[in-house]
Amino acid sequence: MPYIHGGGQEKGMRSGTENVPAIAGFGVAAHEAYENFADKIAHMRHIKKLLIDGILSIPDTFINANPDNDAGYGAPHIISASFAGVKSEVLLHALASDGIYVSSGSACSSNHPGLSGTLKAIGLSDALTDSTIRLSLSEDNTEEEVGFVCEALHKHVPMLRKFRSY
Repeated sequence: MPYIHGGGQEKGMRSGTENVPAIAGFGVAAHEAYENFADKIAHMRHIKKLLIDGILSIPDTFINANPDNDAGYGAPHIISASFAGVKSEVLLHALASDGIYVSSGSACSSNHPGLSGTLKAIGLSDALTDSTIRLSLSEDNTEEEVGFVCEALHKHVPMLRKFRSY
């Protein structure tokens, strides 16, 4: 059965005309995304390294990646970090109060309640799994923004550790 009735395109399964402006716009967006691609990746790796260094300067923090992966710590646009003694949901809200928006756990667990199977599979303890946030980057992020995030983490993490319940 067709899911949209009408003109009979796509062997009678879909009606209507292709959205040509959207298709053209997608083509332009794809072209722009790959302009100066190597420079964009290098910039994100630089920003990511600064952020990782700032995170690791907080005691009892961990980056959940293989540091031997060409010293690039995996994908250039994402950081998974664990903050021992701080629940990720609490840190998430503390950072949001400063206008910094992160995610908790792993992307693979975003629609599943409970601890991330992905983080457990890489060997994190339940406590560290429950203390993990994800930070996403883009080519538009600046060193100043990294400084702002690091400053907020240095403010919130020690304070939240004082009030931990586990």
